[in-house]
Amino acid sequence: MTEDSEPGLWPSEQSDGHTPVDEPTSNSARARRYVDASLPPSKKDIARFWSKVVKSPTCWYWVGAISAPDGYGRFNYQRKNRQRTVLAHRFSVELTHGLLDEGVVCEHKCNEPLCVRVGPKHLVESTYAENVRFAIAMGRLSGHTLLDGSGRARYDRSVAIREALRYGYDEKALFRAKTDPGPGQSTLF
Repeated sequence: MTEDSEPGLWPSEQSDGHTPVDEPTSNSARARRYVDASLPPSKKDIARFWSKVVKSPTCWYWVGAISAPDGYGRFNYQRKNRQRTVLAHRFSVELTHGLLDEGVVCEHKCNEPLCVRVGPKHLVESTYAENVRFAIAMGRLSGHTLLDGSGRARYDRSVAIREALRYGYDEKALFRAKTDPGPGQSTLF
């Protein structure tokens, strides 16, 4: 598998462990829904995932749901009473390499939280400690504040990028989304 191809295979289900979560229903009774980290996606789920990705010449940007405050993409799928919500970039790595062990994190070598492109210049498997060291070295982590390297909240930057790419790749709109300091911050000149 090269970093320029979209992975689409999923390993066979490795465990059937799951955690119940209450789910409200239309009537007063509560149905049970199970969070299942081993739930394999269907071909339809995988196609839906890739429909929320915009490819640029460098990164492949997630334009679906984004969580606050970290600014990472989230992908959710479910079948019957089982569901899985996963970081979009982790899902992409798992499509390439199979289910990851619990202690494995996916490190963005490209420093782009919305990137889902797997490869040595983009997403690689790592450890939590290595990922934190890399984030600090790149200026992405300042104390407990998640910043984009220029002082803007990472969530705000991710939302701006998603909006810029809403209708497909637009180099100028992407540049503006990445470099605009946001409301309340004026430029120097």
